[in-house]
Parts: sequence; C-alpha cells; structure tokens
Amino acid sequence: MNNPEQIMARYLLGELSESEQADLEQRYFADSAVLDRLAQIECDLMDDYARDRLSPQMRERLEQMYLASPDRRARLRFSEALVTKLDRDASRAVVARQSETASWWQKLFVPFIVGQRAFAFSIALVLLLMLLGSAWLFLRTSRLRNELAQTRATEAAREQHERELQQQLIDEQARNQQLIAELDRERAQPTPEIGIAPPKNTAPAFVSLLLVASGVRGAETKSPTLSIAAGTQEVRIELKTAENEYQSYQLELHALGGKAIFDRKKVKPTITKSGANFGFSVPASRFTSGDYILTLKGVIPSGEVEDVSKSLFRVEKK
Repeated sequence: MNNPEQIMARYLLGELSESEQADLEQRYFADSAVLDRLAQIECDLMDDYARDRLSPQMRERLEQMYLASPDRRARLRFSEALVTKLDRDASRAVVARQSETASWWQKLFVPFIVGQRAFAFSIALVLLLMLLGSAWLFLRTSRLRNELAQTRATEAAREQHERELQQQLIDEQARNQQLIAELDRERAQPTPEIGIAPPKNTAPAFVSLLLVASGVRGAETKSPTLSIAAGTQEVRIELKTAENEYQSYQLELHALGGKAIFDRKKVKPTITKSGANFGFSVPASRFTSGDYILTLKGVIPSGEVEDVSKSLFRVEKK
C-alpha cells in the first residue's frame, strides 16, 4: 500500500495520533472518494483477517479494535462467514470438476442442475451482501456527517459564549478603571471648607476584581491588574465560569511561587443563565504587589479533585 493507504489502515487499527485522526476525518468528511477508499481498505483488512493473511501483530491489533465494539465485531464475524461460504462453494466446484468416477449422464447433467443452482445462489448471496454493505456504509457516513455538524455547531456556540464572557470582563475592567479614576479626581480636588482637616483615610473600604475562567492550560489572554490603594480593607473577587459540572468546588488563591492566602473547600456557586459565579472576599492586608493565581477545582463523586481553571492576575499596592 502506498503512504495514504497505510495511514488509512493505521487509522482503522487505532495507531494514529489524535491530530492525525482529526486530519483524516476532516478529509473523508469533505471528500466522498476518500471515504469510499477508507471503506474498501476496511473490507480488505477484514477479508485478510478471515483468510488468516495478517501478521500476528496486525491480527492482534485488529481484534483489539473490532472485537471491543458490538457493531464492528458483528461485521468481522459476518466477513468470516462470507469467506467461509465462498471458499466452501469454490472447493465444491473444484471437486465436482475433478471427479472422474461419475457416469456420462451425471457428468452431462449434474453441472447444469447442481452447479448452476449453487453458482446462482452464491451470486445472489454476494449481491445481497454488497447491497447490505452499501446501505450500512451510507448510514454510517450520514451519521458521521451529522455528528461532525453537531460538533461544529457546539464549538461555534462555545466560542461565541467565551467571546461574550471576555467582553463582559473587558467592560467590567473598564468600569473599575473609570471608578478608580473618578475616585482619584475626587481626592485631588481641594476641600471647599477652610479649617477642616482632610480625612485621614480616603481609600475605598473594598476593591473588586472580576475573572472569567478560561480552562486549566492558562489564565486570561491578558492578565488583569488589581490596584489596591493604601487603607483598603477588603478585596472582593468574583470568578465566572460557563460550566457547572461538579457537585462541589474548591477555591485556592496564592501568590505566584508563594504560599496560599485563601483556601476554601465545599464551595457552592451561584447559578446564572450564562453559567456559574463564585464570589469571595480576602483581607487586603494579605496581598503584596506581584502576580497571583486563582485555582478552581471540582470534586467528582468518587471524592477526587480535578483542576477546572486557573486565572492569573497582578496586584499593585499603592
């Protein structure tokens, strides 16, 4: 087999990587000729398996892939039965031709009476099997195309939702910056009353930060910055996520490369139309200037903990 056919055979035997599998699936969904060739190679593999033409390694690999699936196991057994039937009919035809003890009238009429019936039955059986195989291939192709369309639609909806959450984060950060700027302007204005001392602490009682969960592989595309003015007492953090798949969660906040400053278990989120929200407060005195990472973990029914997201942000204390 040439290189493309080897790749298709390795795909059927489950020997390709995920990226190679995805590339081949894209090709045969887009080109029916590639799908037809893949079906032909699968038929050849099952025929070689039934006739014991495969190497021990390929035979073992094929059995692992096909005997584990009821649908594939049935097609493999069907191929074995078909090969056995065709080989038996061919053997009978050879024996009939080599027989020299039959009488002259048997030699004259038996091929027409018995041979023609067996041959006609074999041809009819082969045609029926080809028709069933074509119908199965058509149904399988239609199902795979529908699954691909559904997967693409789901992926598009997920990307749209992530864009909306990212825009919400950008709007919230802009609003926070605007509030901070207004607060700075208020501080810069002189007091209109003479003789009254300025307040000793003009810092806000708390500052807030909105984060959007973006998966375990990384934090935000652009890490947000949290400014904590001197005298601020509390930092309120809200984490938004698009999914709510766990019975309970754990939250852990620690400086990058340092110790945890916040750790809470058995956390229940607030459910919204867009997903789930996690809100909590941390004393501002626990923060220092630097990078921090907020880790959201989900607890599965067995009690084990899985990382759901990691969100990175920077703190600047003034």
